[in-house]
Amino acid sequence: SNAIPEWENNLFIGGLSSKHIARLVIRDNKVVGEERLLEDQNERIRDVEEGSDGALYAVTDSGKLFRIAKLDL
Repeated sequence: SNAIPEWENNLFIGGLSSKHIARLVIRDNKVVGEERLLEDQNERIRDVEEGSDGALYAVTDSGKLFRIAKLDL
């Protein structure tokens, strides 16, 4: 993701039954880490895509749209 440089070359998988987005950290063609995103939302994740702005967008079965980007403080 361009919006979150530390997520560059990571794999994102939306889960219908698991109700989260799995961020998989890949190095040398192996998964070396995992982070679960949006677990607290209790939503079935239908699709995850990177937008032209570099942020991640996730849509749920119930029609909600989530935008995930780095918060600049």
